[in-house]
Amino acid sequence: MLTVETTILLLLLLLSVVISFFLLYRNRKLARENDQYKVKLAGEQTLSETVKERLFSIDILDNLPFPVFVKDINDDYKYLYWNKEAELRSGTEREEVLGHTDFDIYGAERGMKYRKVDEQLVQIGENYRAEEDYVTPDGILHNTIVHKSIISHDKNRWLLIIRWDITQIKEYEKELIQAKEKLEDAADTQNLVLNSINFGLIYIDKEYKVQWESTSNLQGKAKGRRYTPGKICYETVMGRKEPCTQCALSEAIIKEQPVRHEFSDGETTFEISAIPVLDHSETNVIGGLMKIEDISDKKRIEHLMYEVKKADEANRLKSAFLANMSHEIRTPLNAIVGFSNLLTETDDPEEKQEFAHIISTNNELLLQLINDIIDMAKIESGSLDYVYTQTDINELMEEICSQMKLKNKSEEVSISFDQKLPQCIIYTDRTRLMQVIINFLTNALKFTPKGTITFGYTLDETEKNIRFYVKDTGIGIPEDKKDKIFDRFVKLNSFAQGTGLGLPICAMIAEKFGGNIGVESREGEGSLFWIEIPVQKAE
Repeated sequence: MLTVETTILLLLLLLSVVISFFLLYRNRKLARENDQYKVKLAGEQTLSETVKERLFSIDILDNLPFPVFVKDINDDYKYLYWNKEAELRSGTEREEVLGHTDFDIYGAERGMKYRKVDEQLVQIGENYRAEEDYVTPDGILHNTIVHKSIISHDKNRWLLIIRWDITQIKEYEKELIQAKEKLEDAADTQNLVLNSINFGLIYIDKEYKVQWESTSNLQGKAKGRRYTPGKICYETVMGRKEPCTQCALSEAIIKEQPVRHEFSDGETTFEISAIPVLDHSETNVIGGLMKIEDISDKKRIEHLMYEVKKADEANRLKSAFLANMSHEIRTPLNAIVGFSNLLTETDDPEEKQEFAHIISTNNELLLQLINDIIDMAKIESGSLDYVYTQTDINELMEEICSQMKLKNKSEEVSISFDQKLPQCIIYTDRTRLMQVIINFLTNALKFTPKGTITFGYTLDETEKNIRFYVKDTGIGIPEDKKDKIFDRFVKLNSFAQGTGLGLPICAMIAEKFGGNIGVESREGEGSLFWIEIPVQKAE
């Protein structure tokens, strides 16, 4: 595309040729009587080649879309030619100009200004080109580019002047400058905004080339992450030769929907969000906008809120537990006191035996309640003792089975120790392991009206872990409550006796052993409780 300057130079070259031809064959009289002469020549039947050339030159100059002047250097710089566009732009007829100097036309001040330029141009012998402004009779200011050059032939010299009106171009230039300034201000404001936010933004095309980025606020946080415009992101950021396998951008482009990932760098957690960018048709993905945000504080607040919520829930459950304990403890105490009084008042041997049995049962219940409370307090304070000894597991399980059979008062429920190894001796805390299994069996008895209760243990193939289980055919556990049974102070059946601390204590013991605890259950079909702990074989 040609610039204004290039266009003017090409026109000047053309004009120089035309003007030279015109001035060589045209005298001053023909210039002053230009229009009349053209009419006269046009009316002749036969025109000479010279006259045709003159007419052609005049028509070219008169129809150019910019003012063209010619001054006679040898005749006091008087105007020799003034084309129609010059008449139109200046509002001055050529008859008022031809044969006159700038002093005659514009007065002394403006005339002297033009004369100095002309004389200096002739003295130096070089072309003149400059921006000049002038005001037309209608009061409008015009910005122009003036080009002056000398045309010589023999001893004759003329000054060719072309005035190119650039007023509109100047207006466009001014508007462009203003638009540029506004754009730069908007860009500066945008950069200030982007630099003040606590996350980075990167636009990457489908070929993973970074188009632009604003990640200065990530420096010092996400070490090694350098998104460079014009570079492939996985090369500069991750040092890879191919896209990352867990890339949020790739996933967003493939799925054509927003994707969110999290990753941690030391103690800092980042969230990477990728949003696919569609073309104007909103059908083709052309890239993705990635947002990288430091959410460490957010995570810490979420964790703190979770802990606060957990503490509030624990306080609520503890309050409910204390309220429940007053009832749970009062019940066996009332039974013990009441039946103790009745025992002293009766002489019937059968009644005495029945009352003594009731007192004994409630003593055991009260003792269990107190032991659970003490154990929980010790666990929370970290003072619960663990005494590791060589333990014969078969002997321990047989002892537990005998105790539970004595405790079972229902003829519709059978208890059996059904799965074991020929020999199994490990190094463990016998008391705490017994406590967990008895708790499992006690709950099984409590929630199995009729059926079977079986328990045992298995050793994994590597002999590194031993798994104890208790399986019943009782009422089972609802699906929505299985995750809560190992929480402290939770009782799934508020009418059943107990503190609700037994299973949480078992979970804490399993954790202390370095093992795991769990349950498998279906409502109405029974439950299977298990604990798995590392094996420490005895020598």
